[in-house]
Amino acid sequence: MFVLAGLLSAVTARGILGLAGRDGGLALIVLVAPVAEEVTKTGLALLLGADIFLTHVVFGGAELLADLSGGRGIWPGLAALALHSLLGFVTAWFLAYAGVAAVVPAVMLHAMWNYTAVRIW
Repeated sequence: MFVLAGLLSAVTARGILGLAGRDGGLALIVLVAPVAEEVTKTGLALLLGADIFLTHVVFGGAELLADLSGGRGIWPGLAALALHSLLGFVTAWFLAYAGVAAVVPAVMLHAMWNYTAVRIW
């Protein structure tokens, strides 16, 4: 079930971000994308009864494949896989203590990552 949740969340998040627009700039990358991605990954995992961590790993794998097919290369894709795996671990850990509010630390970490990545590259 985690494969379905991960792939469905990747498609859903891309759809949400597509509706938000391509020219959203820094605000879209740092604020909207982390919320859309973390809520869809965790929400669909919970809805489908899938493993939270593994759902995040599959989502990261989908980003890896998108980066490879989009010409961005292996390194951004591997970074995405590592990031989403870490965020899955954080979310799963906090879920035991904070319930669905567990997405908040993941969103914050994701936003900091995106902000740093935009500033570096």
